[in-house]
Amino acid sequence: VGTPNVGHAAIADLLITRAAHAALSANFDVMIERWAEDHKIAMQGALTGHEAVTLHATCSPLVKFHGCLQLARSQTLWTRGQLDEPATKARVESCAEWMNLHLPGKHLVVVGFWTDWGYLNKVLEDALVLHNAASVLVIDPASDHELQTNAPTLWDKLNGLSELFEHVQASGADVLDELRTAYSRSWARRFYAMGEGLIAAEGAQVAARPSPEHLTGTELYDLRRDAEGTPYNRAAKHKAPEATTAQAALAHMLLLERGATQSGAWFERNGSTIRVINGAGQGLADVRSRYKEPATIPQSQFVVCAGAIDLGVPATIVATGRGASVMRPEPGVGSKWMTLEQAHAELGL
Repeated sequence: VGTPNVGHAAIADLLITRAAHAALSANFDVMIERWAEDHKIAMQGALTGHEAVTLHATCSPLVKFHGCLQLARSQTLWTRGQLDEPATKARVESCAEWMNLHLPGKHLVVVGFWTDWGYLNKVLEDALVLHNAASVLVIDPASDHELQTNAPTLWDKLNGLSELFEHVQASGADVLDELRTAYSRSWARRFYAMGEGLIAAEGAQVAARPSPEHLTGTELYDLRRDAEGTPYNRAAKHKAPEATTAQAALAHMLLLERGATQSGAWFERNGSTIRVINGAGQGLADVRSRYKEPATIPQSQFVVCAGAIDLGVPATIVATGRGASVMRPEPGVGSKWMTLEQAHAELGL
């Protein structure tokens, strides 16, 4: 147990958004699930192929063929001798069947699987009988020679899965974080393209183009959540920007055109910070009522809720706490919320 690292975060994010088809893990811990839980997603590992299919409704499956700290701990695969036990053998075979049904044609990223526990290599060797992977990328700090020595059969088998085989000597967590950042950057480019499409549809020219290239992985993740209309204490869920994000992308371009500068996922203009959130055709008060972010999360001075409609009706008739009140503070307190139309007058867009 402990705190998930950037590698666990990357796997969880890619599974929740279904950017990855699946993750197969030999980790007994629940770090990946812990990160998802911290972001309000009830992710659960799958111990069999049947469970992987069932759990696919929530997010892409996390198949834990070794075992799990929280699920059926007594059934964990610890030794080679267990491979002959009927229950363990059936579970491993179920995972193997799922692998060979779902992995053909996929790009395989294999992270740090060479272990001192040789039976795990044996499990993978027996399970990976497919021969048509799109590519195989092995991430491990060890050299080619060390990997071949530690698991010669598995090394040969992975080399035979695809004509495109590559071994990168690096930290698995670091490479997974780079992969997640690259995915988020691609997501942001598609997001901005939707804003450009909206401008082009009006017969106008794009005067300013935001760039995701200089943003960090954390900033890109915040940008994705803002573009989805998701608070920062929750997880992004969309594999790609949806049609409703176009007005939020347009707001980004209008802010840059009016002299604002990008500051991470937000903007700065005339000494003020501005955050753009996707309102997706909802009432402004309703969107604001969902933003019950922890007090530790910084608040911008202005929130432009692009695509929202100001109905002038509160989301609830129950008063919310302010100042010395014992009631919880109102969601979004500390920022001035407005629709994109109101921002034209308020912020000079």
